[in-house]
Amino acid sequence: MDKSLLSHWWHKMETANGGPIAERPALAGDEEADVAIVGAGYTGLWIALELLLASPNTKVVLLDANVAGYGASGRNGGAVIAQLNGSREFWVKRGGDRRAAIDMERAAQDAVVEVGKAVEREGIECGYAHNGVVLAARTELEADRYKAGIEADREYGFGPEDSRYLDAEETLERIAIKGAIGARFSAHCASVDGGRLVRGLAEAVERHGGTIYENSRVTKIAPGKAVTARGTVTARHVIRATEAYTESVDGHEGRVVPIHTSMLATEVLSDVQMEELRWAGHEALLAEHPFLHLQFTGDNRITIGGDDPRVPYRWGSAPCADGPASRRIAEHYYKELIRLFPFLAGIGIADTWQGVFGTTRLWAPSVNLDAKTGLGSAGGYVGEGVAISNLAGRTMRDLILGERTALTALPWVNMTARRWEPEPLRYIGSTLIWAARDLGDRAEARTGKPSKLIEWGNRSAGFTGHLG
Repeated sequence: MDKSLLSHWWHKMETANGGPIAERPALAGDEEADVAIVGAGYTGLWIALELLLASPNTKVVLLDANVAGYGASGRNGGAVIAQLNGSREFWVKRGGDRRAAIDMERAAQDAVVEVGKAVEREGIECGYAHNGVVLAARTELEADRYKAGIEADREYGFGPEDSRYLDAEETLERIAIKGAIGARFSAHCASVDGGRLVRGLAEAVERHGGTIYENSRVTKIAPGKAVTARGTVTARHVIRATEAYTESVDGHEGRVVPIHTSMLATEVLSDVQMEELRWAGHEALLAEHPFLHLQFTGDNRITIGGDDPRVPYRWGSAPCADGPASRRIAEHYYKELIRLFPFLAGIGIADTWQGVFGTTRLWAPSVNLDAKTGLGSAGGYVGEGVAISNLAGRTMRDLILGERTALTALPWVNMTARRWEPEPLRYIGSTLIWAARDLGDRAEARTGKPSKLIEWGNRSAGFTGHLG
């Protein structure tokens, strides 16, 4: 497998390495462990690392169908953001009161800091920079939504140190965004090189005594065992951390479905372009309608991406192929980049790539462990897993060790979701919902008024909004 095709981050690592990155051995025969983790992305690696730090004598084995960081963990946009799917109202309902939603949000904020602590402790050179995030408003409607969101923050006890509104002048002083009339700024976000983070975590797990087998696809998970074609790992606890690739495990179809996303990275900006850009703080940048996430990287490039605005879900929950984004999608995001920064017209593109993130039928992440069977799972981040996977790892650590903590009391613990509808309902429904949202985005841009199509699409999908 040519891993340089997986993302710009992989391409950079292989260039720096002077060639392909060596793959770890596959499982060759049966093995025993205390904890078997299926999936060596952020979630599986954070769980393993946290367990090994808390209980060094625990034997932890990770199994991955490809290589550590092959999926979204090595292809993401690099925003370590304190945001997770599910509105405050959703988490209040789950936890029974406002305190539950507040605790969930504070835990997400703490995760941004915890990622930074781990990066420093383990010596992972991934460019971690805790500089916050700017959510740009380019219409009065977006500005009103951000202002209303900040008012809601205050009602829940979050102050100016957590979020605040930037007027047009303040926004443009930070980043020269064409047409920006304001922005919501949150301090609870960092930026990283996602590829170096996940590969660094894998090395840290091994340094602390964990074992990672690559190219070892798990075909079946059952109490006490994770089965591959070449051998079975038996363990008291077996944890599924397969995220968007959950469909590949027999019996877990419809638990988590993949949503397609694409990214591009520019060539290095010139000194003149950087001066005009004004992005000295290197904050993460989000824009809505259409949804975009951007990073101004440490080596002075801009990355931009988002979910496929037309076909985010494919028949049978098929993941995308490895390789560059389609020409249509690449042109779409390049056009949006120039719409934000017209002075970059003509800048070259270094890489484009595509991937998938996972979502459950609740459109919200969860951490689950059955104390009787030892079976567990974590994930369903809906594209917001860089920080939240760390929170999942620390939460699963406490659950496995049988400790009752503030983390195990969070409302996402043991939150089950029904399976997604079978085909063809799943495909037809997703196509209609995304078409409605796309039309709604265009209607809002044209009229400046809230679109009922977006409201209908979100309600039909079961999407309740974001926390954070």
